[in-house]
Amino acid sequence: MKFQTTKTGLLESILFASRVINPKNSTIILSGIMMETEKELTVYSTDLETSIKCKSPVKVIEKGKVVVPARVFVNILKSLKESKIEVGFNNSTNQVVIECDKAFFTLNTLPVGEYPEFPVVKREMNFKISSDKFRLLVNKVQKAASVDESRATLTGILFEITEGVLSMVATDSYRLAIAKENVDKDLQPISVIIPSKVLDSVSKSEYKGSDIEISIEENQISFYMEGDEKRKDIIVSRLLSGKFPEYKQLIPGESRHEILVEKERMLDVVKRISSISQDSIPVRLTIDKGKITVSMSVKEVGDSSEDLEVSYVDDKIEIAFNPEFLMDGISTIDGKNIVLSINDPLKPVLIKPEKNSNVIYLLMPIRVS
Repeated sequence: MKFQTTKTGLLESILFASRVINPKNSTIILSGIMMETEKELTVYSTDLETSIKCKSPVKVIEKGKVVVPARVFVNILKSLKESKIEVGFNNSTNQVVIECDKAFFTLNTLPVGEYPEFPVVKREMNFKISSDKFRLLVNKVQKAASVDESRATLTGILFEITEGVLSMVATDSYRLAIAKENVDKDLQPISVIIPSKVLDSVSKSEYKGSDIEISIEENQISFYMEGDEKRKDIIVSRLLSGKFPEYKQLIPGESRHEILVEKERMLDVVKRISSISQDSIPVRLTIDKGKITVSMSVKEVGDSSEDLEVSYVDDKIEIAFNPEFLMDGISTIDGKNIVLSINDPLKPVLIKPEKNSNVIYLLMPIRVS
């Protein structure tokens, strides 16, 4: 195997593939990336749950394949100057040889025969969505997904298509985020749970203004992305098993109190008041005629409070939240204003846009004395 390309082009492919590699994995072969040259360069990576394949144009001198330690290879590429780079395999030493400008490296390889095969993709049900719209959907819900591996289903994001509407839903039991986007009306209804980290990898790809083709099978999902530089990336992931919570029944129909608040002003105040926070001390909202008082009291530190003017004339409400979760919810909503829909200080509060319902965020209050 031997090929020539640019340092930046190779580094981009390797970095994209490296996203799936878990440094804590004890299986040595899974710490590697496989490079294969035919008419182009194909880079493979996997953690057995998710697999990535990157194809990019290079000058192929010799066909072949090698597996290199991903972390070391990335470090080498990052250290090189921007220039033409040549990568080859020395059969006698079983090493990869890297030459760029006047720099020269040899790198030990891993056994090609032990590297897992890339999953077979049937492309049974597939559709396209703008990468920009897809990225927006993921960004709106991802923070609400659980990070508790003991509750595997909640570490994923529900991917649901009904009547031409794609919904992404995430929850960690303390909050619920929903974002929707129109897709092809002829698509069959489907409901699957995708690992959050997979959607994160797709959304963080550098493709902008192009489409992502999504293919869903019985137990896996695939994402196809094609860039301007003729690079083609494929991410294939197993779907999460288990039943996602019946989230629709959690969303309140009508609310006793609907409070319109300027989004950026609210966000600034909560950030400022929470600057004294320690160990997830809750932030309190005292909603009274004409104002919201945002406050926090930390026994070992001190107190903070600030008022926000609002058009509110009903009974006084006192409610408290995890400040980080509250700021995530406010940030999720687009537009100048947000609406806080409140029924009871101990029941979930709905944070939504002023004019549409494509994105909503449901947050559980914290009981305080």
